[in-house]
Amino acid sequence: MSFDMLADDRFEPKKDDWLQQGARLRRSVRRNQDLTTKRTDFLRQYAIANANPMGQGEAAIHRCYGPALLPTGLNTATRSMEQALAAFPRYSARLLLTFRLLTPLLTKDDDPFYLFDNPARKDHLLGLPYLSAATLKGLSTDAYQRAFPHATPWTDLGKDDPDRTCLFRHADPHAKRLFGIADDGAKIESEQGRLRFSPVWFTSLQLLVMNPGDPARAMGTLPIQFEAVAPDQIGVLEVVYFNPRGVKDSDEATVRADLARWLASVATWWPALGLGAKRLAGYGAIRPEKVELQAVGWSDMTSDSATAALTIPDFVQEFQNEAGELIPESALDSRLAPAGEADEQLKAFSQDKERLTARKLELQNNRQQAGADKELKQIKKEIEKLNKQLDVLRKPLQQELQALQTRYKNARKWLEANPPAPTPTEGEKLAAPTLAERSETGPDSWLKLAHWIAEKTHD
Repeated sequence: MSFDMLADDRFEPKKDDWLQQGARLRRSVRRNQDLTTKRTDFLRQYAIANANPMGQGEAAIHRCYGPALLPTGLNTATRSMEQALAAFPRYSARLLLTFRLLTPLLTKDDDPFYLFDNPARKDHLLGLPYLSAATLKGLSTDAYQRAFPHATPWTDLGKDDPDRTCLFRHADPHAKRLFGIADDGAKIESEQGRLRFSPVWFTSLQLLVMNPGDPARAMGTLPIQFEAVAPDQIGVLEVVYFNPRGVKDSDEATVRADLARWLASVATWWPALGLGAKRLAGYGAIRPEKVELQAVGWSDMTSDSATAALTIPDFVQEFQNEAGELIPESALDSRLAPAGEADEQLKAFSQDKERLTARKLELQNNRQQAGADKELKQIKKEIEKLNKQLDVLRKPLQQELQALQTRYKNARKWLEANPPAPTPTEGEKLAAPTLAERSETGPDSWLKLAHWIAEKTHD
């Protein structure tokens, strides 16, 4: 919510937009007591669905802005295999992990001007909740360390977590390649990890109240209000393994071993612990639904879409020249010239209008001519009649032009998203790696794919 909008006294939030309603209430708060009252009223109105006479009920689910507003550049999991991996080096891979959220997911936003102290993390422009890429990387490193503990106890690896993490990854080459090592100002040799995480986007939120109880009296002490990502939503995480081909440990067996260990660790610990904050209290529980592996040049993988030529849609070919380039938009008008009888009528009406307009100007400049006013009045009527006839003939052309412009814009967007690949040399044609994919479904799909990858590592 923009501060400018909140400061504008004329701004009225939409009745069905609970995010705007909550932000607007926060604007009028001057004392802590007022804030508590506003929160209570807001919760009564928006937090509870199907409330009973006591005001109790289940948590209401509020849908945020539609996912159609989310561009592919943000929701990278929606990209095709070709769009995601076409330019990646051999043995690079992409994993799409699909899961269902079983319990509310807690995230933390940094919005300083909000009705609640614990807002869910949302995109500040689109208003859609998400689990950030940095959070997912942290959760996956935690799962990996649990799945593959070092021989030395974690507490003996250093004084604090950065020291322990550095020593752990130096001792485990798989972890070092997967997650890298950041210097964090410690003046050590840093190394980027090969995994690239994407955010996971959701569409619905809930308003919840946590009321820690006094064990002696079993009574609540201080209610805490917070937002949570609503359960029963599907999330898709995109993880890309960038293989720096040509360097040490960039062979296929190494890549597969790295990915098998990572996937096995999250497949084991994420369903057990959940995602987000307060996982041990039961929040953020998930169930794996599906996993897709897309790889560049992996052996023992076949796919119907492997290295298939990208089919150019008809609405794109319509606006391409012989070289496959997009024609200029100024050339669209030339495609609208009417044919046959309509063309002849349009030309005749236009010529008549030009002739009458010229005569009209002549009469206006010589009003002393006998009968000029009467003829001028008659000419105006004829011009008005011709304009109506021209509008009837031109309306279909205008509608066709709008449809043509729409198709042209869609064609341009498609070509921007699918740029033509450079012509490969003969040597590159022989060595071009294929793109292939493999998928598994079901609650054990992540672990099944991890086992399949591990079987092929020969490690």
